Amino acid sequence: MDPMNGLIAVALSGVSAGAFPMPGKRIASWRWEHIWAVYSLVAMGLLPIALMVVFAPGTISRLIGSNRELSLQVGAFGMLFGVGSVLFGVSLARLGMAITNALVSGIIVFLGSLGPLLTRSVHIDSKHLLRLVLGLSILVASLVLCAGASISRDRIRRITAPHPQSRFMVAICTAVLAGIFSSMLNIGFAFGGPLAENALLNGCPRALATVVIWIPALLGGLILNVGYPLYLIGRRNSWRLLVSGPTIVTSWLLASLMGILWFGNILLYGYGALVMGTNGSVYGWALSSAASILTSNVLGALAGEWDGAGIKAKTMMLLATVLLICSFAFLSMQSAPA
Repeated sequence: MDPMNGLIAVALSGVSAGAFPMPGKRIASWRWEHIWAVYSLVAMGLLPIALMVVFAPGTISRLIGSNRELSLQVGAFGMLFGVGSVLFGVSLARLGMAITNALVSGIIVFLGSLGPLLTRSVHIDSKHLLRLVLGLSILVASLVLCAGASISRDRIRRITAPHPQSRFMVAICTAVLAGIFSSMLNIGFAFGGPLAENALLNGCPRALATVVIWIPALLGGLILNVGYPLYLIGRRNSWRLLVSGPTIVTSWLLASLMGILWFGNILLYGYGALVMGTNGSVYGWALSSAASILTSNVLGALAGEWDGAGIKAKTMMLLATVLLICSFAFLSMQSAPA
């Protein structure tokens, strides 16, 4: 299998990840918790299970059952990812989009890419490790510029609210924890590599082999990603919004589309990382993250998010985009086989 196919799949996974929040912005009748509950149910519950039942019911269920201990460990990584998702939502409310995205995305990129090395699930030599860190550093530098551009834009629009110093530091710590826990999804994916290898040996199609990893990982993440929004819905007694209203069908369809795009990102990433070879979960994660952030920035610009932002903010965002492209090109070259 040509590793270039893996690189293309990973890049497309990033595009899907960067686009997945967009349908949610068109849902006006639901709060965050309604959107997140339906999206999570579709992305982390219904789709992976449906894929298993339709295409490889016997193989995947048998492999998970015969590797129960490893599957449970992968599921535990998924639960930690669920904690990160909830903390990310809390951070958004306390810090705003700009700082939260920069902090969380930067930590996810670094830990998600280096985590498989730290857990010894993947091995690379010191020369390639230095090049990986360089590529990741360029990527994180672009995130810092993205945050600076967003903060500058928000100041012009006067939508940046001041925070007391103590509450601000608590919010920063929450965002850092969100990044750490969210990166556990890729570490769990790398840790569960033997499950995908066994799936291939048992005749599972290569495109679906990583589903045997994603099912326990995503079901682990589903617990909090659905549980916390449902808790908020119950506390606010807003169940009726899920079952009634003039735009109920549209809201369900758009939230489900978010789930389809996010799960598409996961499926493409898993396939691409597998095809890229032993280092796929290291370079593939970084490349997918770069493509995701780039896609998000482009879609945001097309949606008018930077209209009236000022020359300084637009210049910083342009530089951030250039750095993103450079990091993607550099990491792509490093991931290519010698």
